[in-house]
Amino acid sequence: MKNAHKEKKQPKEYTFTIDHNPYDVLSYNNLSKYDKVIVFPIVHYEGVKQYIDLLNPFIEKGYHVVTINLISKGDRVLFFNYYFTVFEKIMINLIQQKVIKNEEIVLMGFGVGAYLASSMQKSKLKGICSMLLISPVNKYKDEYQISREIQSFKIPTYIFFGEFDSVNTVDSRYAIYEKGRTNNKVTFLSYSANGYYLFYRNDIALSLAQQYRLHDYDLLIGESSKYKTSSLPDDVSYNERFFNHVYSILEDKPLPKRIALLTDNFPLFTNGVAMVVSLLQKELTKLGYETYIVALWNKKRPLSGLPDDTYVPIIGSYAHLVKGHKDLEILKTFNFVKQAKMLAPFGFDYLHLHTEYTMSQIALLLSKMSGVKMVYTYHTLWKLYYEQHFGKLIGDITYVAAKELLFNRVYHECPVITVPSYKSHEILSSESDSKDIRVIPSPINPDRFVSKKDDKKIIESLRSKYDLEGKKVLGYVGRVSTEKNIVETLDYLAEVKNEIPNIMFMIVGVGDAVVALKKTIKKLKLNDYVIFVGEVPNDELKYYYSLFDVFVTASNFETQGLTYFEAATNGTVILAKKDRAIDGLFVDNESAYIYEDFYQWVERLEKALFQDNSKIINNAKNVMKKYTPDKWAKKLLGIYQELNPSRKK
Repeated sequence: MKNAHKEKKQPKEYTFTIDHNPYDVLSYNNLSKYDKVIVFPIVHYEGVKQYIDLLNPFIEKGYHVVTINLISKGDRVLFFNYYFTVFEKIMINLIQQKVIKNEEIVLMGFGVGAYLASSMQKSKLKGICSMLLISPVNKYKDEYQISREIQSFKIPTYIFFGEFDSVNTVDSRYAIYEKGRTNNKVTFLSYSANGYYLFYRNDIALSLAQQYRLHDYDLLIGESSKYKTSSLPDDVSYNERFFNHVYSILEDKPLPKRIALLTDNFPLFTNGVAMVVSLLQKELTKLGYETYIVALWNKKRPLSGLPDDTYVPIIGSYAHLVKGHKDLEILKTFNFVKQAKMLAPFGFDYLHLHTEYTMSQIALLLSKMSGVKMVYTYHTLWKLYYEQHFGKLIGDITYVAAKELLFNRVYHECPVITVPSYKSHEILSSESDSKDIRVIPSPINPDRFVSKKDDKKIIESLRSKYDLEGKKVLGYVGRVSTEKNIVETLDYLAEVKNEIPNIMFMIVGVGDAVVALKKTIKKLKLNDYVIFVGEVPNDELKYYYSLFDVFVTASNFETQGLTYFEAATNGTVILAKKDRAIDGLFVDNESAYIYEDFYQWVERLEKALFQDNSKIINNAKNVMKKYTPDKWAKKLLGIYQELNPSRKK
């Protein structure tokens, strides 16, 4: 379908309306000859209003679109043979009259129309170029009709998935895959739920047109005013990925490679892993790869709440590891095989695992099914984590159980493991039989710390809100949990509060240790010196770092410590407890202040508060230049390609 028009033609849309009388349907007097044809069989029911606008870009591009409206939805299954007979007669007549060239036909269909298009392969119609079958996965379960035909497809066939009538796509994708997985002529191009294809507002249409122009398509897309009765929600937006794929197929261009980032609780919790996964998706997308986040989704939450169409939800429910520890709640599902099979039609070229729990079991099965070797990133020091939450004895028992049941399999079956620091490398090397562990520090998104015009106003507003004018502000950002050792900073603060006038400590974040810390604050008589800010959106963290005179942390739990990177990028002085996680990154008295005991803490705090720290700040910013998101993503991409050379671009 790559043949381009040499002379400008004015494309038109021709619609044939079929009723119960098969002799009233053929009329071709106004058709002119085109060399690129899309045949679009549709069923005339209420949902068809969603699909008419999809034809506009093809018409404007110069494709001849033959639209065939069939009878009402109540008769759609009963009269299928009738549809097929009339449709076949129309197409053969079009070819015989040389209105269209059969070798340039692309059959495109939605729902029952997709089934109708797929059935044309068995007809007298010869020379069809390819098929694009779009299953809206609606209440009529059209995907089951398509699935019966998949094995017979002899020409390149592309099957798209979306959602309509609020039907869950998980079971339908699985149903089609079960019957079609062995036909290598079929390419599955699945999308997550709510991937609508049509557009009903001018601003959306203009945005879509802008995207097409990036691909050298000249077109005008107007408002679908004649379909104002549509039941689509007001905030419906176009699925850019879907349109780019359709054009890639029609113009015979290679489809982009697909990457799956597999994790558990994204984006339910704001933590380091979620931020790393989100940033990696952004950077890999910039490099031209279609990157999905595959993660668990609470079955009690509506699918309309999904972040966007790059999120592939695996439906799960909550389990409590320990009652009373909310951050130890995990989403779970035990349908590992079914979920892995459901993911297989996406055709992922590369897999990157970011968890050791539920999704790891699905990911390992998916890796075997697809033949894609998987990279795994070790984010959390689980042994220390369990000890901090349960105590030494119970923590060690819990860790050993989790390691035997889950962790060891991941360590053993992933050929390459990446870790963010040499500390992580040392710990994991001693606890696993992994042969290839590579240190690749994760960066932070520097765009979140770019200054804007209104930043000063916002910062001053926050300073006023928290009554910080004239105060010396120490600040902590991160999960408020036991393993972060915030209590040590409180103990030290209690010792110096009378020595350093107007000192304050801001704690930004949430976690299970808040209640215990408040009791400690009351005991140490620090109520007037500590402010709990709570959870703050990622894009607003820069304002709080700007409020701090010093970023302080007493944690020895970090695998890397992304908050150190955030503080350095923001230009905030760092006062941190000595930890192997930052060895080789931040150097005491050069790019940060590092302490080991109370006396060092006091000495370095005085320097941080009362001397010129411009050199320290600039050195820390220079450290960050070595760990930019683009370099990091390219390193990981290199590993994906190294493990799967046959899938390299």
